[in-house]
Amino acid sequence: MKRGKKYFTQWASQFYVAAELVRRGYLVSLSFGNAPVVDLLVQSPKGILFTIDVKGQTTKNFWLIQRREAAPNHYFVFVYLPKNGTPEYFIASSNEVMNDREEYRKRKETKGKYRDDFGGFNWATVLKYKDRWNILPE
Repeated sequence: MKRGKKYFTQWASQFYVAAELVRRGYLVSLSFGNAPVVDLLVQSPKGILFTIDVKGQTTKNFWLIQRREAAPNHYFVFVYLPKNGTPEYFIASSNEVMNDREEYRKRKETKGKYRDDFGGFNWATVLKYKDRWNILPE
């Protein structure tokens, strides 16, 4: 069975994030697609439990984000996997991501250029979150 590039990019992104978290002393479990909005279940070095939604891309495209309520112990890690080079990580709280999604919606909606079924924001939106591993629970 042939798999699409997106499938491999997502799995690679999840494994890269899991490896980086383990390197930093976290315990990580992958959901293997069994939890719709949770890719990683994580325990911090101090025992705090939290979840991560990983989004991966190999090109600088629009980030698709479903609308949902922000959760205090839920984070997003956006991963850029360039063809030649090392992964880049952008770490944000779910509150920050939902706020970014809403701001993008408001800007585009006034111009009649927004479809809620295709929600999210531009690639560059996550640049302000580069390498913010420190926002994750300790």
